[in-house]
Amino acid sequence: MVSQNALIGVAEANFFPSLSLTGLFGQQSTEVNSVLNGSSSIWSYGASLTSPIFTGGQLTGEYEAQVAQWKQAKATYEQTVLNALAEVSNALLAQQKLGEIRPQREQAVRALQSAVALSLDRYRLGLASYFEVLQAEEQLYVAQQELVRTQVDQLDNIVQIYRALGGGWRQQETPDTAVVSSLAAPTAVQKTQ
Repeated sequence: MVSQNALIGVAEANFFPSLSLTGLFGQQSTEVNSVLNGSSSIWSYGASLTSPIFTGGQLTGEYEAQVAQWKQAKATYEQTVLNALAEVSNALLAQQKLGEIRPQREQAVRALQSAVALSLDRYRLGLASYFEVLQAEEQLYVAQQELVRTQVDQLDNIVQIYRALGGGWRQQETPDTAVVSSLAAPTAVQKTQ
């Protein structure tokens, strides 16, 4: 956006006359003796002034094109900022919700671990069949999987927050990702630290 703004200044400068000053100093002689004396000095000064009078609207068109490109760069920049803010907001909201869910799932796992222990005690005392123990363990395993999924989602969300805030890591290409990235684009852009 800054470079597009500078190009507008260049396009505006093209509307004004340009002045160029030139100078020449040298020595010219057919004899070596006169060059050493200094009598063969050549001095020349010149100035030229050019003014864009009749350009058929070319300068105006170039100026308007630069302004349009600046507006496009500005709109792209604004959209990028809005997208980044939305990504950060969504990731923070998801992190908050996962933070609320995780203690509930941890509590469910603890309760089901107690249920499994009780069902094993009942089985050992002959008050229940082993089927009751298996049912309690199955419920425990499902709850443990949900807890692990929540933990993974929290960690993944931290990475998403980090990425939305600008990242700063280098993506190392494995042979599989190198093939995919070479097919997707001619050059791969990597973020640097």
